[in-house]
Amino acid sequence: MWARNRFRAGAYPAVSRLLQEPRMRSSPIATLALGLALATPAFAEDDAKPPQKWKVVCATQSKDGSRAVQGTDLIIEAGEKVKDGVAVEGNVIIRKGAVVEDVVAIRGRVIVESGARVTGSAVSLGGEVRVHKGAAVDGDAIALGGKLKVDQDEAVKGDKVSLSFEIGGRDIVRGFIEDALDEETGCHIVDESDKDV
Repeated sequence: MWARNRFRAGAYPAVSRLLQEPRMRSSPIATLALGLALATPAFAEDDAKPPQKWKVVCATQSKDGSRAVQGTDLIIEAGEKVKDGVAVEGNVIIRKGAVVEDVVAIRGRVIVESGARVTGSAVSLGGEVRVHKGAAVDGDAIALGGKLKVDQDEAVKGDKVSLSFEIGGRDIVRGFIEDALDEETGCHIVDESDKDV
């Protein structure tokens, strides 16, 4: 009590001013209203349509039996014999009973399912080569900028090569491959619903 009177008497002018001025307490309702007002934009939905996502899709088959696709998967079905299969920004999937000479996926995966056969090499640039148990690759299995997964070592008769180098979670080899490839080339453009534009 003595200290309070001393502050009011002017011994400490700054403190005495604080003691003499009426204190204002914030109302819990006002605090809650302010908090809700600031948080409301975070809960608001974005009703705007997302930007249209375009992709280039191209598919071709040559007279010699080779197939190439861009922006979609190349699936070689059971019983089909294909000379070469190439997918750019898509996967090459070889089903049981299918035979293909060489396959290449650029920015995609090569998947050789059980019972499928690649008489040449299986190569992925910027993706994965996956050889399931019971599949056969007579040549090399190569994954540059990705992973090589072989269930049985004897499934690949040639060399098994996987080159991947990560720094800070980014695969340097894959990044180099992606930078080296052209931006967009292709046959036609489709939207998300796979309709021609």
